[in-house]
Amino acid sequence: MKTMKYLIAGALMLGMSTPAMAQEVSYAEALKPIVSAIEAAPNDPKAAKDLIKVYQKTFKKNEEAIVALGNVYLLQHNYTMATDVANSVINNKKMNGSKAYVLLGDIAALQDSIGNAGAAATQYQTAISLDPHNIAAYERYAKVYRHVNSKVAVQKLEELRKVEPNYPVEATAAEIMLNDGKYSEALSWYDKADPANMSEDNFYNYGFASYISKKYDKALDVVKKGLQKFPGSEYLSRIGMMAAVEQKSYTDAINFANVMFAGKGKKVSNDYDVYAKALLGNKQYDEAVTNVNKALELDQKNIEPLKTLAAIYTAQGNEDKALEAQQEYLMKSKKATSNDWATLANTYIAKAEGITDRAAKNEVLAKAVEVYETMVTKFPSISDWIWLNESNVANMMNDPDKVAEIYQKVAAFEEAKPSLNEDSKSYLENVYYGLGYYNSKKGNKELADEYYNKVLKVNPNNENAKKALGM
Repeated sequence: MKTMKYLIAGALMLGMSTPAMAQEVSYAEALKPIVSAIEAAPNDPKAAKDLIKVYQKTFKKNEEAIVALGNVYLLQHNYTMATDVANSVINNKKMNGSKAYVLLGDIAALQDSIGNAGAAATQYQTAISLDPHNIAAYERYAKVYRHVNSKVAVQKLEELRKVEPNYPVEATAAEIMLNDGKYSEALSWYDKADPANMSEDNFYNYGFASYISKKYDKALDVVKKGLQKFPGSEYLSRIGMMAAVEQKSYTDAINFANVMFAGKGKKVSNDYDVYAKALLGNKQYDEAVTNVNKALELDQKNIEPLKTLAAIYTAQGNEDKALEAQQEYLMKSKKATSNDWATLANTYIAKAEGITDRAAKNEVLAKAVEVYETMVTKFPSISDWIWLNESNVANMMNDPDKVAEIYQKVAAFEEAKPSLNEDSKSYLENVYYGLGYYNSKKGNKELADEYYNKVLKVNPNNENAKKALGM
């Protein structure tokens, strides 16, 4: 892969981190000090002036090199200088000018705040007219035109295939959709693509789109096909590791991880975290902890590995350390979910199950109740689900009065709804029956029968309620 990829997000519309044309080492190296000088003084029009003069003199006959200089200006949003460079090539009768028109198209595209693509597309079309094999021009045309008319965009790629028969039209169309976050459409195009014409980047993005769409089987299939063409690819192996973990195929995940870590590319925090999950699934707890710590060290802002750490301690039966990790995560996270909070409550419950002393057990279970009460304030829309979980804890504490109190909350919550879905009906049926049983045990038959009748209004076929009513 020419560019290391970890996530597909926030890419520039034109993907112009480097000049579009192939780079010769000579001019690429010569551009480096120019780029450094311009970046150091972006507001100084004379920055790198002498270096640029030498560069232009050295590469005055090289169209690619001159346009590459224009791209340097473009990336600094210095549209005036970028345009001047492009026009200098166009006005040079000894040069073809196709690549310069691509540069003019890029300038127009980046300056276009409306997104009508007209000006940019015109420049790209001129580039194609001058060089029908200018692949970048066709691709740029398709990318800027995708919002105006996606069919026309793809038709332009089909034109390219007429002069470049092996050009991967479907894969490029998929990349365009992917950059717009249209994963479903991207997958549809990838599915039509010929794997023989797909690049390593294509396979990576295809696998990632499958993964992000939670189609883990497809992601693994794409990775395996990609590795047949690009054996030892650390990038494809990264996707394979991620998808295999989601599939709980931990041995496969570890095998993918071994290939990925053997590569020379930069590794990120998420790599170590996912690897730790694979090791956890394979019950290699010590190695899992080591990799979680690497993930946390590599990116201190990424607190997601704390959840993995908690899961490792839970698997080892060390609830105290699991609780520490979970509490740290919840304290630091701004996007903790209801499931994250419920996991904390479950850890308290798991700890309590290992305690035989009733007072000590209830003390820990009370912590779980506190978590559920906090959840009600944070996630009020699922209060009924939270309360029912809390009622289970109250039952474990041998506190039927508390259970009944919670059931009444659930009943009131459901009764206030304008309509009931199947979950709500199920909740009502259970709490009504529970309240009937509770009042029956208390000797309050009249109220008990009232609740049993409510059960039958929700579910006329509830045999337990019928039996309680002597029916």
